[in-house]
Amino acid sequence: MCVSFIHVTLCTDASLAVSAHRQVECRSKSTRVKNFEGVTDHTGTYNIPVANNHEKELCETVLLSSPDSSCAKLVNGRERARVFLTHNNGLSSNVRFANAMGFEKEIALTSCSKLLKMYEQDDLLKK
Repeated sequence: MCVSFIHVTLCTDASLAVSAHRQVECRSKSTRVKNFEGVTDHTGTYNIPVANNHEKELCETVLLSSPDSSCAKLVNGRERARVFLTHNNGLSSNVRFANAMGFEKEIALTSCSKLLKMYEQDDLLKK
């Protein structure tokens, strides 16, 4: 099986897409870790072909590094996302989508406070 991953890192207006290095890790109790590497493009999209069926393995796409040293801190809980790489899951497509992942900037963008207020207002409206 050859699977492509498409993931857009632009979650908010303040998010920046960088050419981050990523890999897909597949492992099980009885097999060694298998790695498939790739790099995001300027839009934050990446495609990592993965050969074979990995039904009995746990597979995750993982952030490895950022080319921007001011935005390279891995965020706990946002550095990896699980993906299911098997034909036996009812999906007809070989394309899998991973949850959003990202790095944290050393210095917050000036637009962040405005963005946080916007989300705070959205949360209040939902209550």
